[in-house]
Amino acid sequence: MRSSFAARAARKIGWIARSAEVNWPGGVASFTFDDFPKSALTVGGAILEKYGARGTYYTAMQLAGTRSDLGRLFEVDDIAGAHRAGHEIACHTFSHLGCRHAAAATIAAEVSRNSREIALALDGAAPSSFAYPYGAVSLTARRVLKNRFSSCRGTAEGINRGTVDLADLRVVTLFAHLFDQAAVHRMIDAAHASNAWTIFYTHDVAEEPSEWGCTPAQLEIVAAYAASALEVLPVRDVVARLSAAGGRGS
Repeated sequence: MRSSFAARAARKIGWIARSAEVNWPGGVASFTFDDFPKSALTVGGAILEKYGARGTYYTAMQLAGTRSDLGRLFEVDDIAGAHRAGHEIACHTFSHLGCRHAAAATIAAEVSRNSREIALALDGAAPSSFAYPYGAVSLTARRVLKNRFSSCRGTAEGINRGTVDLADLRVVTLFAHLFDQAAVHRMIDAAHASNAWTIFYTHDVAEEPSEWGCTPAQLEIVAAYAASALEVLPVRDVVARLSAAGGRGS
């Protein structure tokens, strides 16, 4: 009975997956920041720019100008500034609504409003990448979003290699209390050796970060090593080149 249920669930996921082949010569990395704390740009963005890289900022527009456990969150001017600097402004749900138990119509309305608000802040540039708030994925959310964005990122751990699901991309978490430099270096080496895509994921970047953020020193360690071994690009640019090159990234 249990194996039959698991098989049916796997088939359902297969029906709403967006398969792509990742075979990027030498590997590629992306750095992503959820909820867009100010420090993710002022500190984290500056660190990436030091190594010629740019990040992807998943943004929930209702959070603009607020404060949370992550510290001060972005202002609308931060979105425009990050965009001008070459960073990617990507989409969460408007109110940071988790998608796991939300109805299809609610998810669609949330992402439509968020996309419109982002486009207004960026002179018409609508987001092409999405991340599930809290990593909360559901079959309903995948069905609604898989063709609405070029990619959707979750929070399941792993490197994206071989056949991947663009409706639920995997991540390597960068949280201060979990940070293991040797393990991160091994992940980067593995991505380089297997022509894979590593997506790093965090929130704030501060000397005393939240439970879901990292320190500037930790981000710098990872960014420096990644830039020495891999190409480093925002999520949208990786997906665009995968689509154009049939997964080869060249």
